[in-house]
Amino acid sequence: MNDTNLQGQKLGKKGRITRERIVVAARELIEDPDCEFSLSAVARHTGLRMSSIYTYFSDLPDLFLAVLEPVAEEAEEAYLHLLRTRWDDDAIDSCSTELVSAFHDYWERHSRLLHLRNRLADQHEKRVLLQRIAMARVIVRLLGWQMGGEPETVTGSPYDLASVLYTGLERVVTIATDIELKSHYPADIKPRFEGATLRQQSRLLALAIRDERAADSR
Repeated sequence: MNDTNLQGQKLGKKGRITRERIVVAARELIEDPDCEFSLSAVARHTGLRMSSIYTYFSDLPDLFLAVLEPVAEEAEEAYLHLLRTRWDDDAIDSCSTELVSAFHDYWERHSRLLHLRNRLADQHEKRVLLQRIAMARVIVRLLGWQMGGEPETVTGSPYDLASVLYTGLERVVTIATDIELKSHYPADIKPRFEGATLRQQSRLLALAIRDERAADSR
């Protein structure tokens, strides 16, 4: 968290409380489907003047990234740690299932925030796009390493495949956690996005890791 305001002044206790108050209000607005997320809405929600908001945040993406920061940090405990130990060959299936489940649960907890991040990134909001890429690179690097890639170079077939796998995983999970989309699922496909696609994603991940390890050993 920044310990200065946009004028470069070090935040005292009051300043830290005010900044946190703004961040909490922004998170509450994002989580409420009936509320608008804008700087003016945050000002109304907190009872602060717009000038006070601009003391701490230059614009809406700047505030959004402050809201996202602790959620991004949570990724390590939520699912990344599962990849930091190389999986035994006979545990690939169970470890893949555990990873996909943990990744889904993380998205489920922070659904509105992460979906908004992706929308802003898709709109080419550069700072948010770079944050999304940074988060993706960590898991791609670890997936590539699981498949036998060299962590020093982060290039080659394992990392190319890891990028494809992560793209598929994120897409499946974003669909499965899209609250508005869920409400419109036809009855015949609803079970598919309540678990079946996640199970198949786990299976695909395990097959890819096993195949890439086998190719690497030949």
